[in-house]
Amino acid sequence: MNLVKSIAKSRTLFFYGTLRDPEVREAVIGDRAKQLNLFDGYLIGYKLFRVKNTNYPLILRDKSSSNKINGLVAMGLDKQVIRKLDMFEGKNYSRAEVSVFCNTDNKVIMAEIYVPKKTLQYTEEWTYENWHKYQRKFFFHDDFRKRGVRSPG
Repeated sequence: MNLVKSIAKSRTLFFYGTLRDPEVREAVIGDRAKQLNLFDGYLIGYKLFRVKNTNYPLILRDKSSSNKINGLVAMGLDKQVIRKLDMFEGKNYSRAEVSVFCNTDNKVIMAEIYVPKKTLQYTEEWTYENWHKYQRKFFFHDDFRKRGVRSPG
């Protein structure tokens, strides 16, 4: 396959939640996680919440919010990586296209994020920093499954 076809078939995703963590990415994707083309970015007009009875977030559109949702832009993802990410996100999430701002120059690029398919119950606002410090170990123990994160319940 030539480079043009390869680029055309690749996808760009924005990781706003647990996939920001290198260990989570490696557990989901495998060794290829270390080869991802990643850079810092952010969304505006969204809020993050903790899915009830879990240790992971969901994202909701909130046009009135001016908060930055920080994350990682992952470019050039092929079908194999996307398949693994889709499986990990599970049956409650699907991909949707959003505008992401690059931290370095505020340039806008199009990327996909995982959004809830149905109404999931949620609790307090979620931040990566708090998750990493307090909930990460519980996420790996209670919620992490390569074939789909544990459904709330």
